Amino acid sequence: MLRDRWFLIGLGAAVIGGLCCFTLVAVSGLTALGLATFVGWIDVVAMPLFLIGVVILVASFIRLRQSKA
Repeated sequence: MLRDRWFLIGLGAAVIGGLCCFTLVAVSGLTALGLATFVGWIDVVAMPLFLIGVVILVASFIRLRQSKA
């Protein structure tokens, strides 16, 4: 299952989007880089990234299950 590239892409996008959206990882990172101005735009980027990642993850998981059955 880990050999499927789309599954790994979806998983990575969902994890990164989830971390940035639901924790202070993105806020801390942007502040440390001196880019605190963009903190207000985190949800505009992180939530779609999270949702797209989940959609890709679910679609690739369904495709993997169907190909093995």
